[in-house]
Parts: sequence; C-alpha cells; structure tokens
Amino acid sequence: MEVISGISIMKRIVLLALFLTVLATLKAQQGSPLLTHYTESRDIENQNWAICQDENGVMFFANRKGILTFDGEEWALVRLSTIPYSMKRNPGDGKIYIGGYNNFGYLEKEPAGTYEYVSLSGEMIGIGIITRIVFNDSLAWFYGEKSVIRFNLKEEEFELMLYSKPGLPFTGLVVTPKNTFVNVSQKGLHRIDSDTLFPIVTGYLTENEDILFSLPYNRNNVLLGLGSGKLSLFDGMKHVDYKINDDNYLKENILSEGIVLGDTAYAFSTLEGGAIVVSKLSGKVLFTINNQNELPDDEVFAIGSDKSGGLWLSHQYGLTRADLNLPASNYSIFPGLRGNLSNALTFKNELYVATSEGVYYLSEVKNFTEVDVLIKKAPPVRKITTPSTTRTDNETPKTRRSIISRILGRHSDQESEDSSDEPSVADEIEPEEEYTWKKISKLKSIDHIYKKVDGLNEKCRQLVSTPYGILAATNKGLYSIRDHKAFLITPNRYINFISWLPVGSRYWVGSDNGYFAVSCLNGKWRTEIPDQDFYNPVFSIFQRDSRTLWLGIDNAAYKANLQGYNNKVTYMPYALPNDFPERYMLDFINDTVFIFTEAGINYYNSDSDRFETFSAGPSEDLEIISPLSNHRFFKQGREWRSLDSKQRIGDKELSLLKVFDDIVSITIESDNLWIIDGKNRLFGIDRKRYSGINPSINVLIKSISSGKGMKFALDDINFERGDNIINFNIIAPGYLKQNTTRYQYYINREMDDWSPWSERTTYDRTVSKPGEYTLQVRAKDLWGNISESQSVRFTIKAPLTQTPGFYVLSGLMLLSLIIFIIRFRERQLVIKTRLLEEKVKERTFEIESQKHEITSSIEYAGRIQMAMLPVEDHFRETFSDYFLIFKPRDIVSGDFYWIGEDSKSIFFTVADCTGHGVPGAFMSTMGISTLNEIIANNRNLAANKVLNLLRKKTMTALHQTGKAGEAADGMDIAFCVLDKNRTKLQYSGAFNPLFLFQGGEFKEYKADRMPIGIHYGREIPFTNYIINVAKGDTIYIFSDGYSSQFGGPEGGKFKKYNLRKLLSEIYYRPMIEQQNILLNEFERWKGNADQVDDVTVLGIRI
Repeated sequence: MEVISGISIMKRIVLLALFLTVLATLKAQQGSPLLTHYTESRDIENQNWAICQDENGVMFFANRKGILTFDGEEWALVRLSTIPYSMKRNPGDGKIYIGGYNNFGYLEKEPAGTYEYVSLSGEMIGIGIITRIVFNDSLAWFYGEKSVIRFNLKEEEFELMLYSKPGLPFTGLVVTPKNTFVNVSQKGLHRIDSDTLFPIVTGYLTENEDILFSLPYNRNNVLLGLGSGKLSLFDGMKHVDYKINDDNYLKENILSEGIVLGDTAYAFSTLEGGAIVVSKLSGKVLFTINNQNELPDDEVFAIGSDKSGGLWLSHQYGLTRADLNLPASNYSIFPGLRGNLSNALTFKNELYVATSEGVYYLSEVKNFTEVDVLIKKAPPVRKITTPSTTRTDNETPKTRRSIISRILGRHSDQESEDSSDEPSVADEIEPEEEYTWKKISKLKSIDHIYKKVDGLNEKCRQLVSTPYGILAATNKGLYSIRDHKAFLITPNRYINFISWLPVGSRYWVGSDNGYFAVSCLNGKWRTEIPDQDFYNPVFSIFQRDSRTLWLGIDNAAYKANLQGYNNKVTYMPYALPNDFPERYMLDFINDTVFIFTEAGINYYNSDSDRFETFSAGPSEDLEIISPLSNHRFFKQGREWRSLDSKQRIGDKELSLLKVFDDIVSITIESDNLWIIDGKNRLFGIDRKRYSGINPSINVLIKSISSGKGMKFALDDINFERGDNIINFNIIAPGYLKQNTTRYQYYINREMDDWSPWSERTTYDRTVSKPGEYTLQVRAKDLWGNISESQSVRFTIKAPLTQTPGFYVLSGLMLLSLIIFIIRFRERQLVIKTRLLEEKVKERTFEIESQKHEITSSIEYAGRIQMAMLPVEDHFRETFSDYFLIFKPRDIVSGDFYWIGEDSKSIFFTVADCTGHGVPGAFMSTMGISTLNEIIANNRNLAANKVLNLLRKKTMTALHQTGKAGEAADGMDIAFCVLDKNRTKLQYSGAFNPLFLFQGGEFKEYKADRMPIGIHYGREIPFTNYIINVAKGDTIYIFSDGYSSQFGGPEGGKFKKYNLRKLLSEIYYRPMIEQQNILLNEFERWKGNADQVDDVTVLGIRI
C-alpha cells in the first residue's frame, strides 16, 4: 500500500537530471535556489549527522538522540539502542541501514506505522564507530576507522571483517565497479583481494589523506573527495585531478561530504563555507549555498537529497532544504542592494530594482578585486574539547583529516584502543553573529553585485520599460534611465504612477498634484500637461483611445475627454458605495476598464455607463497585488488568479505563487516573473522552465485508531463491539511548502461522494452501521496534481446487543423477569390494594383536576405562541431549499423564528429569549410583535438598524434603566436581510453568529457580544455585515440550544465547535437530509439525558 512504483521513482530521477542539465547551460546571472529553513528540528536535536529519504518520501535524519523523521507535516523521533553515526537507504530492499558504535543494523517499519531498530551485528566490541555505509548488489560495506565489514544482506551473515592496526587507522573506503579499496593511514590505498589487504602501486598518493567519500562517475572511474579539499578521478590505479571552476573554495572551507544529484551533478558540503552544486561533466559551479545567500550557518554537518530535486543541509540552527527543481531563484543574495524593494524589471538583459534608496542594476564582477563586501557570518560551533582537537593555522592535512570527529566532538588524534565506553558529544557554545569585510575575489560564490544607477538617490516606487530607456517614478520627480545613468525629466513632483500602456510614444504619469504625459522624440523626453488646473493626486492613469483618459484618485474615478468643449478637458466622475475612503486603482484589461480597491473589483459597463461588481467570490478573502505590478493578479482564498486573457499565465505559474508569502509586487515579462515578498526579498522565475515541472504526488495512510484510542496494524483493522468511530492520519510527503497539500477521503457504503478537499491530515468519522468497509484517501498538491488513491479495509463489529444470541438470551431473561414480577406484584397488590384504594380515589381526583387546569393553560399559551410564529409555508414560498428545526424544551418556548419581507428585501431571524417555558414565551411574543411593528413602519432597513430599534423598544417595554438589581431580561438573536435578487445578504447579531458555506469554504460571521436589552457595558450600535452571496451558498442561523445540550460519552456539552464541524461535513447535502442528520445527531448525543434548552436551527440554500 505504501510502496512507490519504480516508474514514479525513475520519473523523478529523469526530471532532476533534465533540470540539472538545463541548469548547467544557464548564464552566470543565476540567483540562489529557494531555501526553506526547518528550525523545528533544532528543538529536538541541533546536530544531524546523516540524511536520507525512504521509498515513501519521508526524510530521515540521524543524530545523537536517534532517528528524526519528517513527512512534510509532522516531526517524530525514533529512539534507538545505539547512537546512529551513519545512515543510508539501500535501493535494493528499500531499508534504511544504521551504523553506530560497535553496532549496525536497519530500521524495520511495523504494520502500525512505527519503526523498530533491528541489529545485524549485535554488540561487537572493537569495530568502533561505523561512519560510512556502501551498498554493492546484495553486499553492504560497513566502514569505520577501526574496521571494515562486508555483510551479505541476502543471507544476513558476515563475509569479511578487517581490523586496523594500532596507530594505523583506516582513512577511507573506495568501491569501484571492479574492486574495493581501503585507505590506511601512513600506508595509502590497499585493494581487498582474497579477503586480504594488498597495497597498490599508487597507494602512496593518499597515505597522508582522508578519503572522505567516493562517488560514481562512469563505468570505469569513481570521484574521490580528499581531506585536503582535492577531488580526483580514480580507476583502480590512476588518479586524475577533477577540476571545478572554483578549486580553492573546497580547500579553504574544509570539504566534508559529497553526494550524487541525478546523472549530471554533484553536491559538496564544507565545514566553513556551506555547500556547492557542480556540473558533473564540466565542473562548473551551478549553485553556491552559504551564509551569503541565507543559509543560517556555513558549518554543514551533513547533506542529502530527496526525489523532488531538494538538497538538504544540516547545520547548527536546524535543517535547510534548497529546491533545485523549481524555476525560482533568490536575487536578493547579491551584495550592494539597499533599501526597501518596490519594483523590478529587465532592460537589455540586465536586472533593475527600484528601492527606497534609488535604483540598482545587477552587474557581473569582471575584476574580482574591484569591490569589498560586508559579509554576515555565524561562526562554526565552538566545542569544549581536549587540546589535541584544536586546529591551528599551521596544521597539516593530517591533523585536519578527522572531519567526523570535528562534527561529533570526539578526540581527533590518538584514541585508546581498549576503550569500551561510547563516545560522548562535546558541549556546545552558542555562536554569536559576526560581520567581516571580504573581497569579492576571496568569496567566489559572488560573481554579481548590485550597483547603483548614477544620478538617482531618491525613493523610487515604480519602473517602466520603454524603447527609449527606463522611466522611474520617484518622490522628487520623473527620471529616465539609460546606460546606468538617470536623467531628470520632470522635477519637483511626487510621482505616484506611470502607465505601462503607452499610446504611440506617449506615457501617462500620475503625480501628487495632477497628471501629465511624456514622450520621447529624437532621444529627448518632453512633457505635456493637458489640464494645468487639475491638482488632485492621481494614483492610476491610462489612455483608452485618442480622446478618452481614465484617472484614479481618492474615492473616485474620472473619465476625461481630452477633446472637450472649446478643446478643454472635461471630466465625468464615477464613485463606488464604500464605507470608508479608498484610492481607486484603475487598469485596462481585456478591453475593459477595471477598478481595484480593498473592498473588491469593479468593471465598467459601457452600456449602462456605470461600474458594476466583478464577481470573484467573498471580498473578505480577496487579496489584490500592488498597483505597481504590470499585471493584475489577485488571490481568492488559496488560489491565485489573473484577469488578463491576452497575456497568458499558465496554471503552474499561478500555482507557484503559493510558494511565496506576502507578495508585494509581481512583474511579468516574456521570459521571467519578478516577485518581491514581504521580507524584502526579490525572486526571479524562469518561465521557460515550467515545461519541465511535472511532479508526482503519493499519499500514505500513516495510522488508524478507534474512538477508544486503540491503534491498528494497517493489514488487520477490526473495531471492537460498540466502537464505531474511525480515526485516521494521512500524509503526502512534500517539502516545497507546508500546508499546501489538500486531502480527501471516501468510505464506501457510508458516504455518497468524496469529502471536501481539506488541509487537515487527521480525521475522525462515525460509521453508522456494522459491517465491512473500505477507506480510500487521496491528495492534491500545490500544482493541482491529484494522487492515486490508497485504501485499507476495516470491519465494524456489531454490538453484542445486535447479535442473534443476545436476542434469544434477552428474550428468555425478559420472560423470566415478567413471570417473577407478575407473581410478586400479585402478592403485594393483594395486601396493599385494600389500604390504598380509598386514598387513591381521593388523591387522584384532586391531582387530575389540578393537572388538567395547569396543562390546559400552558397548552393554550402554546397555541397562542404557535399562532404568532410564521407558518412554514412562508419559508417554503420564499426559499426553495431550506430546513427548520424547532424543538421547545417545554410546551411553550423561549426561542422563536420569524420571517417578513417588503418590496426589496426578505427579513428572517432566529432568536433566543431569556428563560424557558412560559417566561420565555412571553418574551418571544413581545419580540415577534416588535419585529412586525419595526418592519411595517420603516423602509430600507439595514440588519443592524433593526436590532438597534428592537433593543430600544425592548428596554422601553421592560422599563430597563440600568439600575443596580434590575432584571437583565432580553434576547440573543441572529438577524438577516436578503435582497430579492439573492445577491446581497446583510447580517447583524447579538451573541448568535451566522455560518456561511461558499464554494466549499467555511466562513463564520461573529455576533456582537451584547444582547437585545439592557447591557452593562458601553452601548454601541450593532455591527452590520454585507455579504456577497450566490446560488448554492448555504446559510445557517441558530440559538444556543443545540450546542448547549449535555450528553455524549462524558456527559459534556455538544459545543459550537462540534456543530460547525458537523455542518462542514454535510453542508453540500440536500437540506431535508441535513435536517434529518442534525436531528439524529442531537438525539444520539442527548441519549437519555433531558433536553436542557429550546433548540432552533434554520438552514437556507440560496
């Protein structure tokens, strides 16, 4: 069930290789890959020594506390009986193997989803720490300074054990396509032949070196990484230097580890300079990932990769993932950029960035000595160790050979051969941030710097590319930029906006005191001011045609006629009904004029000559990107959208925007997208690389348990009798961005369709009937890809009370009990009948008389109350799809529902009055009468105005003045006004909220925390919510009787949270079916308990 197919794995490998091949051909102006930092791991353990990924996509990290696992959502620690110093997944059997101290083995996944460590070696004194694991077909090599072990995995038996001699530890293991070699300190490379070490002719070349790693290169050679920082190709005899275009980087920063990335690249980590990604064939450095480009620490403990093109780095501050597969790069990493970023574009293949301190362009550093850069660097973790571990400036390669010793805090030189104590990790001292000046030539990861455009030192808001140069909007005027120099066109004006939609060579500009146009003729810009008397601030502007100009100002849009009466500009104003002042940002999209405000989006209808609402969903979830972006994007809930159908934006490009938080600006170009986020970072997206993105997604069922907490093995799920709640946890491992994967589930015979998509990974579901079921789950990733479904079968056993044997036994016991009771009662009745007969006659007459009188009065009051309540025919005629639940606790109710209407609107409400029974009924009668009076005597009422009037009349009727000791009678209410076009809903509430489901998304509109009646806080008007609704939206209003009902397994309240959860699971069903589910759930929860309050629930589907 949890095995990923070989085709899926091969697909990912091919995609990664394709990406790295394309990446190797890109020009040097390449930003840093997108980095994601996981500091949560540091709370568990801050030194992880090995990284790998299992076949299901879960990441594993080895540290002193055990194995840390991460599936993209949840971190878990697997405790081991040994400290894991090395770890590697065997592609042959899919198991993850562990190397420890005098021990090695593998992780076994139990059916319930947990992991257990299985030791293959047992406790073997003398083999020391296993620091490296290599697989070769069915053989596994376990290597350490003290021993080299060849283990047959298929037979699970030792084939070879070699031990180092005192003072001559092993310093490397090399497995080539033909032979296996062991490097011996001071002796060099030896070939294993006939289970014996034989020195080779060229072995002396590595006698004073650590061989840190060997990686496959081709059919004949492997790539060796040496402790001195050198890289060489080795064919079993000859060494050939492997050159990269930054040789000194690995030597100066202490090479520590290397891994293979697909078929075309390697990644190398260091202890002082982060990591680099190198093209396998050319040796070109594709990426440098270090503190300069936001890696928290340059001391990398371990590196690993995942199947989605991610490079993982372990460091003092946790874990970092660099996404090498995304076409997104961080361009903020290059030095020289200052100020708050606002806009970016490319002009003549150069990147320009507008900031609060001017305009900068990205320049290639051709002379590496031309600039000094201030580098922020967190120093490596200092460790309290013996003097022998301290490295001096004059140390030889031999004294720095023990990289693993440095990371683990062990003694680096002589180690007692007879020591049996497990090595301890040195104490850590938290590093402090340090700053140092470095020349670019010394920091070869920087091959570009930002330089400032000459002649422009003002705050720049916007850049617009033209055939004649770049136009720059600043707080002191309009500038033109050519050849990295700025020229002032229009001085002494605060420029708000430059239209990127020119008419001919004319560009329109909005400023703080009017508007004007600029055009370029013979290389010179000239300014044209159509209306010298227009002084309003203009925040957006564009020309519709030869005579029509549109302007966006505060609280209005102007349509300007450039050829008006007497050749003067004339203006036609347009305004939107907003509750607060707003700046109108105009845009011309798809031959239509749009207005963008915080309240929503409106478009110009030329037929009616007015602006109408553009339906994009609830305005509460609407997020519109900065007006300075040259393409209008907006975010609706989770999804990004684009209005412009002419400038096509692919679905994958829109999906990629979800990766970035708090987007400030987006500039779209033919080849690139430039994104500025809320953390003042600039990202470039290569649009040409989108075709290579086609990730696969796999979903896993992690665990299943019962409502009573019993966990099941996934191949044997049988619920005990009476336990019909299934709890399950699912995950689709992914690491691009958390909380972007959504999930669905389906249980046959229990559900009609899949559940709504949700970000939740943990679910619980009550199964209504005993029987055998199949649970299916699936996931949808950020790109919209849907996984294949995974399934498990489970059985709900019938309760004992529903078995045939129980029926027979119960029948016999009941029969026996009846016989016994009859005989017993016969004896008792004979004795008592005579004594009680007369008393019964007397008391019966008296009680029956009183009961009849009281019941008749209350029933009469109930009939009066029901007569005042609206008949359900009114709801049925008004709403085609609805339900109404009205369950008084007593004969009469303190709850009431009501509906009314006028020529324009429909009014409906659910209210909960003070008290129950007769006192509550009196209050409800007064409430209904008052509402009828308010609606009859007023017009164009907003929902909150109705509540304000109802509160005032209630306080007057009850003579409430606020004096101490005065009764605080009143009512809680949810009041709605729906226009008869069914597009606008007003809601106002006193303690009672409104639930709304739109397009599968839930929204709660909270009521004011004050009643209808006297309020001992500050009396303020009720809040009025205006909500855009559409056909299919579902509305719920209710009293607190449903959520206040006691019951359930612990006798607690049902609570509003469970009501909201229940509605979220059934809102899409027919309303009459929802009513039955709510009533059944209420009775199930109440059980044998008494109803504690009046219950009213009204559901309406638009």
